[in-house]
Amino acid sequence: MLVGSAAALVASRPLADNSFFTHLATGRLLVDGQFPRSNPFLWTGTSFPMPSWWWSGVLGLLDATVGATGIRLLAGALAFVLGLLLVRLTARSGPDDARPAAAVAAAGTPDDRTLLAVVAPPAVALFALDPYLNARPQVAGFVLLALTVVVWRERRSPWWLVAVFLTWVNVHGTWLYGLLVLGLLVVAEAVDTRRLGRRAFELGAAAVGGTLLGGLLYPDRFELLVLPTRQFGDQVEREAIRSYREWAPLELGDPVGWAFAALVLAAVWGCVRTRRWAMAVVALLLAVMGVTSSRMVPVAAVGLVPFAAMGLDGLGTLRVPTGRAATAVAGVGVAVCLVAATLAVTTDGYSLDTYPVAAVDYLEERGLVADPGVRVVSEDFVGNYLELRYGADANAYVDDRPDARTLLDYKALRMMEPDWRKAFARADADVVVFQTARDFTDAVAGLPGWTKVVTLGDYTVLCRDRVLERCR
Repeated sequence: MLVGSAAALVASRPLADNSFFTHLATGRLLVDGQFPRSNPFLWTGTSFPMPSWWWSGVLGLLDATVGATGIRLLAGALAFVLGLLLVRLTARSGPDDARPAAAVAAAGTPDDRTLLAVVAPPAVALFALDPYLNARPQVAGFVLLALTVVVWRERRSPWWLVAVFLTWVNVHGTWLYGLLVLGLLVVAEAVDTRRLGRRAFELGAAAVGGTLLGGLLYPDRFELLVLPTRQFGDQVEREAIRSYREWAPLELGDPVGWAFAALVLAAVWGCVRTRRWAMAVVALLLAVMGVTSSRMVPVAAVGLVPFAAMGLDGLGTLRVPTGRAATAVAGVGVAVCLVAATLAVTTDGYSLDTYPVAAVDYLEERGLVADPGVRVVSEDFVGNYLELRYGADANAYVDDRPDARTLLDYKALRMMEPDWRKAFARADADVVVFQTARDFTDAVAGLPGWTKVVTLGDYTVLCRDRVLERCR
């Protein structure tokens, strides 16, 4: 209750994530009966299929009925469930349990587990998850990943995975990593136990079957399943993916990096001390997965939780509370949940302080935004904001899922790469809305035919000569 409520409190914050804005804008289109088969928000265009469409649909329904409050409550509820599942993964049960069978049979009753083993791994995992503890579909993906590991560890019916992966495919693209993690766990278990039983094949069949059924449910059948092959199989697509900050390698100097390293060490030690050598290799592979991309850290962290708990078990003197102490701790968790729900209901639904609200207001008054005849170049997160504000009329240059070539052009502008002028010429922009502190903003102001018109907050509006009279 306490860990889950802490996650819920974080996830129910005012809505501010730029990627969420696009999912919500997509959901509003779905509620209106539209199913866009390409990104409808960009004037640069893209054939990228609409991912996470079930999640977007839920967001659209909540937005149409109860507004931002309902969306924040949903995010908080899923984060709460995620917290519960992560703590559950620390229990002494499953094929990786080194205790005698009689002790394993007593799982679920109060035992002598140290509090450090129960709390620290979930807490570190949630710390790594913090950027995704919001209304983005990743939080649902991580809940489904944790459920997958629970089914494996607790030897639940493998056929639960049919429903899990069927849902997962239509909720978020992390389903691919769910298959990978499950496959690693099943293979490692078979190696450590020297037994490849029927259950291993059932787990694989259920997960693959659910994935195929999920792909079948997408209107453009199986398009979501072939998307990863298209992204990773094309050189331009791979280069574009690497330009995303979330896909950059993890920096160990980052606090998340140090926390993740500690989780990895605890997990490897947990496997070694129980002589699960193949599981130790899995823990190292998950560590590599996390280090190669900061976006993969949460996936790896969820998979490492049960092994880290094994490594920390027995350390420290504080034990898991029981009796009245447990009731008191749970009561604190309930109180935190109530606080989270109250804040979601009583405070502003959105936090837009970091977005160019005033600059967009300025352009809207002059008819220079959300107009198919005017090309506005802005940063990717500003494009997401335009989509929240104007929906399919946003006419944005770039958001967080443009086509690969547009993304590379945008990277050239933002990073002031040597060919940025060519990239800017290809945009053929009328208006630029960019952060004032960016070098690109000053560079555009120095180009022939461009004028810096106004600075509002942290953003500057620049206009080309052909629209300058309207812009002033």
